[in-house]
Amino acid sequence: MSRTPEQIVLDFAALWEARDVEGIVAAVTEDIVYQNCPIPELVGRAAVRDFIRPNLEMSSGVEWKLLFIATTADGKAVLTERVDSFFFGDRQVAAPLMGIFELEGELIARWRDYADIPGFVRDMQAIGRAPGPGITS
Repeated sequence: MSRTPEQIVLDFAALWEARDVEGIVAAVTEDIVYQNCPIPELVGRAAVRDFIRPNLEMSSGVEWKLLFIATTADGKAVLTERVDSFFFGDRQVAAPLMGIFELEGELIARWRDYADIPGFVRDMQAIGRAPGPGITS
């Protein structure tokens, strides 16, 4: 039984909440194009793994709070409005964002998140954490 486009993204969110780096990487195509706008895009599973691993490994928890989720009429993309939170012990850094996931079958082929990156950097620095590779204000 195949999953709906929305379920694919919900399952992806669950992988983030489980901090499952390899599960996240397996959920995207080999040639994934990921852009955490305005940071330059990353291409390929290895680039995504290298980008997401530091914050997932140093965090004590992750939460994706989905506020809205919608699938395009052709079923090839899922749009999300959400708040991604990273927990570091008793400290939390939350990033409100808009995400677009373009699908090829049941894998994510293009993924764009639009967020306040300078705000995320500032909030990470305020709790004494580095925001991750390639992320600067």
